[in-house]
Amino acid sequence: MVEFYFIVRHTPWWAVPFIILGAEFSYFYWLKKKKTTAYFFVLMAFIGFLFLGFYIWAGGPSKSVKILKKMHRDYE
Repeated sequence: MVEFYFIVRHTPWWAVPFIILGAEFSYFYWLKKKKTTAYFFVLMAFIGFLFLGFYIWAGGPSKSVKILKKMHRDYE
């Protein structure tokens, strides 16, 4: 779980490149008429966007980890 908290704490460092690369490659493969590959990259960009949205909604690095710890604790 510590690794997952580390990933959530540093979300902007990986989510923003995911969004940029996913959008760029999805457009590139869309032009090449390779729709399934383009959809994969759209999904990758969307996942990065969801994680970044959660990070912003939660209020930053420490608050996002606290919310995830609380969700994990309440689930068990």
